[in-house]
Amino acid sequence: MMIRSIVSSASSSRSTILARNLFPAVATTPPAIVPKSISLQNTTRERRSLATDADQKVYDDFLSNLSPPRRKMFTILNDYRTKNFSQCTNTRFFKTIISAVDANNDDLISMEEYETLLKNIGAEEQMTKEDMDAIFDELGVGEDEKVIPVDLIKKSWEPLMKIVIPK
Repeated sequence: MMIRSIVSSASSSRSTILARNLFPAVATTPPAIVPKSISLQNTTRERRSLATDADQKVYDDFLSNLSPPRRKMFTILNDYRTKNFSQCTNTRFFKTIISAVDANNDDLISMEEYETLLKNIGAEEQMTKEDMDAIFDELGVGEDEKVIPVDLIKKSWEPLMKIVIPK
């Protein structure tokens, strides 16, 4: 019985020595204590809510390149994003809006689809018929009924996909 205890003790210490040789940092270093305030999760959450100076410049350049009706439409969508999609990335919000507005999935947005979007988000009173006509005259293609290609909208929104939009 005494021999078994000595053998088992020896094999146990051999295992510990082996573990220390194979994984020295694990066997000898206590786990690091990371304060909650600098954890990756909190840093990511803070990043989503804080715009940098570079983000502000991209945002300002984006807005300055929009015509007044497009700026108005962007403001409406951005207000909706802030109220209803505040925890979402710009890319996710953009995809959600595009899939909502392009109801028939033809990669073309008609005036009716745009009007339905505005109605669904409660903003139909904020855009006039003249504003909508101006947007479709600026971006639309087609002779009889002007439509806006989804790819054109994606391209115009591209600068906003990688920044935090300032509040």
